[in-house]
Amino acid sequence: MQVWKIQCVLLQTVKDEDEVIRGMSENMIVKFEKYWNDYSVTLAMGAVLDPRMKLEMLRCCYSEIDVSTADEKVAHVKSNLYMLFEKYDAATTNNNQSNSNVQTNLISGPLPKTSRSTTSVKRGMFDELKKHNMILISQAGKSQLDVYLDEPIKELDEELDVLKWWKGKVTRFPDLSLLARDLLSIPITTVASESAFSIGAHVLNKYRSRLLPKNVQALICTRNWLHGFANNDEDDDESNDIGNGTTSRMVD
Repeated sequence: MQVWKIQCVLLQTVKDEDEVIRGMSENMIVKFEKYWNDYSVTLAMGAVLDPRMKLEMLRCCYSEIDVSTADEKVAHVKSNLYMLFEKYDAATTNNNQSNSNVQTNLISGPLPKTSRSTTSVKRGMFDELKKHNMILISQAGKSQLDVYLDEPIKELDEELDVLKWWKGKVTRFPDLSLLARDLLSIPITTVASESAFSIGAHVLNKYRSRLLPKNVQALICTRNWLHGFANNDEDDDESNDIGNGTTSRMVD
């Protein structure tokens, strides 16, 4: 949603009467489009897996950008999401088959009567739970993703923790819950990590090029822990002081 809002603001600012602002926004939108082309589908699938949005809200967002292409974009995101879900569903099916074969091999061996009885009871319990679970997630031959998308969207609540919500749905949507948690855990940007490692140019330069890799790593991490991701002259000077002092101690 934040990235979509940025795009909306940029599209509005491109039409601004102020020539300076218009020129700035034109330069910014070029960089934005490069990022958007690479990650828009991933971000959109994350929005669909937010129970407060799903496809309906995604269509509204796309319509505000360009009404003529909204349906086409939604269909593209939906097809990619189904393709991704099929991969997770297939992986779970293969794992279940492997586990079933292992259990069959274990049970086929000679076991005491008490062990055989206990195993049979456990197997019966798990079979019942699986049947019950399949009834919940398989309505009229629908997949977990079909069931999720057909359900009404939740009320807009800013306090909703989407990852925690999906964690609570692991019993009802086992495969889709795993997909959602994997997808929603992807960082929206790599700026933070890139900013942390860009300080490496100050640590390892032409005057200091014989540091061991572990020492370079220690210097970069220490600077990041002390100053975070701030990037100004004062921090750079301090990081150089820290680097010089730490380097001398490490070399010694």
